[in-house]
Amino acid sequence: MSQNQERFSQTVSAILGCAPEDVTDKLTPDQIDTWDSLNQINLVGALEQEFGVSLVAQDLAEYQSVVKLKALLREHGVEV
Repeated sequence: MSQNQERFSQTVSAILGCAPEDVTDKLTPDQIDTWDSLNQINLVGALEQEFGVSLVAQDLAEYQSVVKLKALLREHGVEV
C-alpha cells in the first residue's frame, strides 16, 4: 500500500468510524451506517485537508464510494 493509499484509508476510517482495513474499493454508503450526507461532506473536507487540494465537483453526492472519491482525488492530481 502506498503512502497516499494509507493516508486515504486512515482519513476515511477516522470520519466513518471503521477500521482502516475496511476501507476497500467496494465500500459504499450502503455498507456502513455512518456514511450519511453529513459525513459525505466531512469526508470531502478531511480529504481536502489531508492532501492539500480543493475538491471542486459539480455534485459531491456523486462521489459516494471509495472508488469515486479516489477518482476525484486523481482528477485533482493526487494519486491514490
